[in-house]
Amino acid sequence: MSSKVPFKRETLEDGSVRLSGERCSYLYQRLRPGVVFARISGDDKGELGDAPRDELREDLSRYAPVELFFEMDESTGGTLPVHEAWTTWFSTWRPALKSVSILTHSKYMHVSVEIVKLFSRTGELIRVYLDPEPFHEALQRAAPDARLESRK
Repeated sequence: MSSKVPFKRETLEDGSVRLSGERCSYLYQRLRPGVVFARISGDDKGELGDAPRDELREDLSRYAPVELFFEMDESTGGTLPVHEAWTTWFSTWRPALKSVSILTHSKYMHVSVEIVKLFSRTGELIRVYLDPEPFHEALQRAAPDARLESRK
């Protein structure tokens, strides 16, 4: 998957990284070594290319096994190529992942993530949450002192 339109990568004051395009954005926060929180907003049509996955490469190389937390409450969907790219990425990087927790309230996104989980053959490595409470409890266990960037 390649980038179709230019996108912006910015490092925020707190060290978080935001990737943003016309329709979607990813906000990455390194909560501690080996724990990454990402908030995905908008409709991912692939405009960011491989950048959302490339952003995690150094974490996986330096701190494996890594715990990933994706909050997708503000995500309205992704295209088939985007789902396929994440499926391949999860399958490839499985040995470097301790767990992947995904929070979404959308039934569509829940089904989409379950399909990615199935085809990536990651088993219970990926957990999908519809209820924010157990998701935030898991996040708190992984990074007890973490403070998440407020939504903007």
